[in-house]
Amino acid sequence: MDILDEQDISAAEAKKILDTRKKDGTMTHEQKMCTEYLEKTQKMSKKQVDDLTEELKKVDILKPRYIALITNIMPDNEEEVDMLFSKERTNLKKEEIKKIVDIVKEFKK
Repeated sequence: MDILDEQDISAAEAKKILDTRKKDGTMTHEQKMCTEYLEKTQKMSKKQVDDLTEELKKVDILKPRYIALITNIMPDNEEEVDMLFSKERTNLKKEEIKKIVDIVKEFKK
C-alpha cells in the first residue's frame, strides 16, 4: 500500500474512514485492529467532533495538528493542555489554555 496523502485527523474521522473501508471489504489486519480499538474508545460522534473542531479553530494559534490532538485526548484541565504542548514549538498563553479547557468542558457535558 502506498501513502498518497498525510494529514492529522480526529479519532472520530478515522473511525468513519475505516467504517467505509469495512463496508467495502478492503481492510488490512492493522486497520481491523484499529477499528476495534476505536469502536471501544471513541465516545463522541463525528458531528460532535466537527462542532468541537470549529470551536477550537477560534483559538488562532491552534493548527489542525493541535486541534486533532486536543479532540483525541480531550484534556480535563490546564495542566493536561500544558502537557500536550510541552514538546511542541508553540507558546500558548494562559488565556488560550483556559479557553481550550473551557471549550472541551462544554463538549464533555
